[in-house]
Order: sequence, then structure tokens, then C-alpha cells
Amino acid sequence: MSLLAFWSLGIAAADAPAGRSIYLAKCQTCHGPSGQGDGPAARALPNRPRDFSKPAFWSSTTEEQIRQVILEGKPGSIMRGFPMPERQLSDLMLYLRSLERSPE
Repeated sequence: MSLLAFWSLGIAAADAPAGRSIYLAKCQTCHGPSGQGDGPAARALPNRPRDFSKPAFWSSTTEEQIRQVILEGKPGSIMRGFPMPERQLSDLMLYLRSLERSPE
């Protein structure tokens, strides 16, 4: 759900600092501190984790697809699901979007 959708429903906007806390606790070990797929656990994985800093990733993936992988995991990979309330998921999504670099 986009921020505009939250606003139009009268739901409080997502909180990027709260999303960062979730990211640090659940994601950064594999995805790295800046989301480039270079976390300390990444070296031991058979496939490099997703790089959230790449604009190409964001332009080729829907928010719903990302939300589904976060909640349910990615079959055939080490990525397990992280069930969480909608508010936390929205906070995390906002933070993940902040990791995207400008196209070069």
C-alpha cells in the first residue's frame, strides 16, 4: 500500500526510522547496512541477497511482490518469511525505498 493510500484512508503515514530499526534487526545481516546485498552473512550464501540500492530492481518489481517476499519468504532461496503487522511492513517498505540510489 502506498503512502498516498495510507493518507487517503486516514491511516498514519509510514515511519522510515521505525522501518530502519526493523531492517537492522531482520535484514541487514544478509542485505548489508546500506542494502547492497553485502551483509556479513552474504558471503556464506549460495546466491547474493537482493541489492535494494539498484534503481533497476525498483523499476522491475512491484511493491506487492516485495511485501509478499518479506512476509512469506522466497521459495528456492534462503530468504525466509518475516510475518509482521501491516504498520511495521509499511515502515520497512518506506525504509527500503530510501536505500535506492539515483540512476547514474
